[in-house]
Amino acid sequence: MIFLYMALTRLIYIIIYPWARYQAARGQDMWRGRLGLDLPSQPVDLWMHAASVGEVRVLGNLIAFLLKAQPQLRIHVTAVTRTGVEMARSLLPRRVSISCFPLDVAPVMGTSLNRLRPRLMVVAETEIWPNLIRELSKRGVPIILVNGRMTECSQRKYRYMAGTLRRLLSSYERFFFKSEADRDRFLSFGLPVERTVVAGDMKFDAPPALKSKEWVDEIRSEVGVGAEHFLFVAGSTRPGEETLLLETYDNLRNKHPHLRLVLAPRHLERLDEVRRLLEERRTPYCLYGDGRECEAVTLVDRMGLLNDLYLAADLAFVGGTLVNIGGHNILEPVWARTPVVFGPSIENVSEAAEYVVSKNYGVMVRSTDEMTDLTSRVIEGRAKFAVKDDDDLARSATALAGGYILKRLTDV
Repeated sequence: MIFLYMALTRLIYIIIYPWARYQAARGQDMWRGRLGLDLPSQPVDLWMHAASVGEVRVLGNLIAFLLKAQPQLRIHVTAVTRTGVEMARSLLPRRVSISCFPLDVAPVMGTSLNRLRPRLMVVAETEIWPNLIRELSKRGVPIILVNGRMTECSQRKYRYMAGTLRRLLSSYERFFFKSEADRDRFLSFGLPVERTVVAGDMKFDAPPALKSKEWVDEIRSEVGVGAEHFLFVAGSTRPGEETLLLETYDNLRNKHPHLRLVLAPRHLERLDEVRRLLEERRTPYCLYGDGRECEAVTLVDRMGLLNDLYLAADLAFVGGTLVNIGGHNILEPVWARTPVVFGPSIENVSEAAEYVVSKNYGVMVRSTDEMTDLTSRVIEGRAKFAVKDDDDLARSATALAGGYILKRLTDV
């Protein structure tokens, strides 16, 4: 099976090389990366690889942990997709070099490794590239899998190539898995149990944001509220959710006159729609940053503010969860040390929802009545939530994998 894969990839490489080299010569950065032409000129300590955006975020947490411990580390990160590369460039420190993942063909991988000369290879989740693995093994470079995962569907597919997978996985030195179920699926292919660690999911390990009083006061001033107000920020709202949130606000405004609501629609093209809704309900509102005190609702009319708004909030709601969307990122308020409330539509964020509830960082509500009751209890101090703190990272999946990597770097 491996021989067939190598022969096929070599044939494809020969066919596409003239066109790929032409595109690279024209400055196409993706093809420069695919051919291994955009690699740093100096050897690196770590080559870290991710498939796309989600895996890049996981590596971002790990890289932050590693650089905090050893700022001098030289790290190169690759991603398969263009969006993954773009995310890496926006998320990671400038001192981390970034490129598109080279073609998994022996000549390109060999050249890339000769140039990078990494001391360790770190792969996120389930990226299995045979030529990369073989070339690393030839050079004696340890391979470490972090946030390892395997679905039941993938397990069934891999059974058709169980022998090949077993040989490839035997080249890995250590596996850090998201769950017991993921480890069990890998173990079914003959993985040595002593090389495995169930560490948990690293995507939950983003360090909590700095929440200084000065910064919070400045953000609240832009919103048009003061320190005496209770600020409820509803982010990434979808059609239908603003109505439910305004019903909650109307249910509470007489009992809690210091309550203020911020609405940040997921898509700015819906601003006129939300404004009409506010006017039809005769709800006083102002726009973000218009310089006056807001009496009831602030409507956010620009992008890129949610992280700051969650920092300034006393309670947050994340949209796409009270209507049939599947949910947006409910971890963003958690990273801002703010309790989060969300609806039952969580198909896209089910693992995050389980994590949030298990840690008491937030709660699910299923109706306007539940939202009203929960918000009232939070305002009155009858509902208490935990907040993510700096110690969470020290006990996290990132710390387990990162600690092993740091120790291993001293040995190679």
